[in-house]
Amino acid sequence: MMIKADIKKLFKTGFFHIFGGSVLNKIIVFLSSIVIVRILSKTEYGIFTYAWNIYSFVILVNGLGLANGALQVGSEKWDEAECENIFFYALYKGILFDCGIFIVMLLIAFFYPTAIEDARALLAAMCLLPLVQFLYELEMTYLRVKRMNQKYAEINIIATVLVFSFSIIGALLFREMGLVIGRYVAWILVIFIGFKVINHRGRKITPVIGLEQKRSIMRISIVSVANNGISSLLYLLDVFVLGIVTTNGEILASYKVATAIPTALLFIPSSIAIYVYPYFAVHYNDKKWCLRNYKKIFVANIALNFLISIILIVFAPLIIYIVFGKQYMDAVPVFRILSLSYLISSCFRIISSNLLVMMKKLKFNMIEALLSGVINVFADYYFIKAYGSIGAAIVTLIVVTFSGLMSTSYLLYTYKH
Repeated sequence: MMIKADIKKLFKTGFFHIFGGSVLNKIIVFLSSIVIVRILSKTEYGIFTYAWNIYSFVILVNGLGLANGALQVGSEKWDEAECENIFFYALYKGILFDCGIFIVMLLIAFFYPTAIEDARALLAAMCLLPLVQFLYELEMTYLRVKRMNQKYAEINIIATVLVFSFSIIGALLFREMGLVIGRYVAWILVIFIGFKVINHRGRKITPVIGLEQKRSIMRISIVSVANNGISSLLYLLDVFVLGIVTTNGEILASYKVATAIPTALLFIPSSIAIYVYPYFAVHYNDKKWCLRNYKKIFVANIALNFLISIILIVFAPLIIYIVFGKQYMDAVPVFRILSLSYLISSCFRIISSNLLVMMKKLKFNMIEALLSGVINVFADYYFIKAYGSIGAAIVTLIVVTFSGLMSTSYLLYTYKH
C-alpha cells in the first residue's frame, strides 16, 4: 500500500512527466546522433565535433549560470511577484554576460590557432547560439520552480524533436554547417512556444530585488557553473587534448561516438535531480527528512544503473557495430571504460553535487571543482600522450570517481551533523 501511494504521489507531482519526457528526449537525441553519423562522412563529423567541443567550453559559463541561481532562490520564494522579479533579474544579467560571450566566440573563430582549420567557419556561425540557449534554459527553469512539470516535459520533448528534425534537414542540405543552422531554428521556435506557455498576461515585471538576494543568486550561479561544468569538462578536455595531440578528425569522431551512449544515459540521474531539487530546497533545514529521502534515492539509483552498466560493458562490440557501424569498432575499448565512468557518475556525483548546491555548500563545491579540474588537465596531457583515446577515457574515470566520492561523502556528513 505504501509503494502504491508513493507511485501515486510521483504521478501527481510530475515525476513521471519529467522522467518519461527525459527518456523520450534521450531516445530522440540518440537516434539523431546515429542518423547524423550516417549522413556525414567521418571527416565531416570530426570537424563538427572539434568545433562543437570548443563551443561547449564557452557555454560552460553560459549566462554566468544564472538559470541555476534563479532555480535555487526562486524555489525558496512562494510570493509570485518576488519570484518573477528574481527571474527577470537573472534574464537581464544573463543577456549582458552573453554579449561578452558573443565577442569571445568571434575572437576564437578568427584568431584562435585551431588544430583543424576547417572548423573556423562553424565557430563563427555559433557566436549567437549561447544567448539562444540561455533564454531556453531560463524558461525551462521557470517552469521547474513553478512546479509546472507536465509543461516542462512537453516543451522539452518539443525542443528535442525540433532540434532532431532541423539538424537532419540541415545536415542533408548544408553538411556540418547545417547542424548549427538547425539548432538556431529549433531553439528559437521553442523559446517562442515557451513564452506563450508562461504568458505573464501583460503584468509589468521589474528586476527590483534586495541586495542580499542579488548576492545569493550570483554566488549560487557562479558555484553552479563550476560544479555542473565538471561532467562536461571531463569529455571536453579529452576531445580538446586529443585534437591537439592527434590533429586527426577521424580519431575525434570515434571518441565522440564512444561517449554518445554513456553521456546520453546521464539523463537518468539528471531527471531524478531535476525532480527532487525543488522539494529538497523546501526542506532545506530539515536534515532528517533530506537524509531519509536521499538514502531511498541512492539505493534505487545504484540498483538501476549497475544493471545498465553491466549490459553496456558486456555487449559493447555488438552495440557499437549495430548502432554506429563497422567503421567505428575502434571505439569499443573507450566505450567500455566510459560505461564504468557512467556508473560512478550517476550513483555518486550528479545527485549529490546538485543537492550540495541546494544546501549552499558553495565553498566545498568550488574546492572540489578546482581539484577535479586540476587533476583532469594534468592527467589528460600525460595519459593521452601515452595511450591516446583510451588514456582520455581512463582520466575521465579517475576524475569522476574522485569527484563522486568527495561529493557523496560530504553530503552524508552534512546531513548527519
